[in-house]
Amino acid sequence: MRTSLRVSLASAITLVLASAPAFAQPIERVWTRGMASNEQYSSFIVKYRDGSSKRVSANTAQDALKKRLGVQQRSKRSIGSAPPAAASVTHQRRMGGGADVVTTDKPLDRPEAEILMQRIADDPDVEYVQPNYMMSAFATPNDPRYGEQWHYSNPTSGARLPGAWDRSTGQGVVVAVVDSGYLNNNDLQANLLPGYDMISSTRPFSDWQCIIGGMNPGCGGSDDGDGRDADAFDASGIAHGTHVAGTVAAVTNNQIGVAGVAYNAKVVPVRVLGNQGNGGSADIIDGMLWSAGINVPNVPANANPAEVINLSLGGRRACSPAEQDAIDDITAQGTIVVVAAGNSNLDVSEFAPANCKGVIAVAANDQGGRRAFYSNYGAGIHITAPGGETWSCRASVGEFLPLATPPSQANCAPTRQHPAQGILSTVGNNAFDFMSGTSMAAPHVAGIVALMQAVAPVPKTTDQVKDILRRTAHPIAAANCPGGCGPGIVDAAEAVKAASN
Repeated sequence: MRTSLRVSLASAITLVLASAPAFAQPIERVWTRGMASNEQYSSFIVKYRDGSSKRVSANTAQDALKKRLGVQQRSKRSIGSAPPAAASVTHQRRMGGGADVVTTDKPLDRPEAEILMQRIADDPDVEYVQPNYMMSAFATPNDPRYGEQWHYSNPTSGARLPGAWDRSTGQGVVVAVVDSGYLNNNDLQANLLPGYDMISSTRPFSDWQCIIGGMNPGCGGSDDGDGRDADAFDASGIAHGTHVAGTVAAVTNNQIGVAGVAYNAKVVPVRVLGNQGNGGSADIIDGMLWSAGINVPNVPANANPAEVINLSLGGRRACSPAEQDAIDDITAQGTIVVVAAGNSNLDVSEFAPANCKGVIAVAANDQGGRRAFYSNYGAGIHITAPGGETWSCRASVGEFLPLATPPSQANCAPTRQHPAQGILSTVGNNAFDFMSGTSMAAPHVAGIVALMQAVAPVPKTTDQVKDILRRTAHPIAAANCPGGCGPGIVDAAEAVKAASN
């Protein structure tokens, strides 16, 4: 049973001012610790002393509360220029430990809440009264390998995600990963939506094209031999797309494996890279358009259009008209396109689609907060994110390779020397592995954009997202980023906070 009564807070203020003993009570009886001046309160916990009739009977407690707070004082004087309006106080329920929960029908600021609690505590049978504090889960994932994901929480080189998760987990946002499709992993599967295999041919390139490109004959082939279909499973067994998707939205707090950046977002996997991790521009462009919900002839419509697209792929060339047309169409409808800058230690202006207009180009930093040795750089970088370094490839003199020196010409170790300095994410067969590259940096940003869009009152445009990322990034010293890394390393906590306003 619930009973309601009305008490004038203005009258209560007058009574408290006139009744000194109310303020002489021990602070423990009126528990105000942790109350904030900028917060409001509408629920309170009242505990009556052992042995009192009010402790024995909830009905007696209700009646006592009604009598005490129902007393109206004739004086209408109050602190401040205008008396607060009357508030209705309702006894909600008795708690397991014998305390009672009472609520008001309007939120009270801290002074008003303290006055109400003082009035309740005037009853000598009250042991204590306190606000019914609002609490949130501490958003630290319980995934067993989360501690190895330095790239999320390292204050110098990480994306500063824990502070963002207190505000957003990406709920309701769809991210398309246009890549090599997916491999089975039980730490990712629950966050996958139906995707599509957009590879149109079993042999998109001639053997000589593959050889000239430094690859084996058959590069880019679908490997499943059935052309375009609704099965985005990676028949080539390349873990690239699965790793990228896991960074975006691996299932989190399931006590399995790793955490994803936007772990309550969903991923639409679009397979455009086949054998040896290669694919044709036409298929990639169709994959981009389809993932955004734009019609592609002879392909069923995407039932889950993406708000964010991740492209961890590219080549050394100018942005083509077809790519630019597609990006223009995609961004015009509000979808954000995040692109890896490339791994050649060259200016990003030489690499498409990172050099296309309207995208967010992402460079990579290492565990020390420096530009990763392989990462492209330049004025076209919009933000840097953790990409890691799983092998050593430093110049013999100095911390970084000379600009425009391909990594193949440097003193690269032939094997991985420090895998744990890479990015840990999902791969096939329910396994996890470290990889490095701007391919790994981009999904950090795509996931953070998903976090931003989930809390934005109105979805942000590409320009607005870029501006927030720029304003909230934590800078990289010029000496640690020769050639330019944009405004610095992405700060998820500050970016999500800014997007929520």
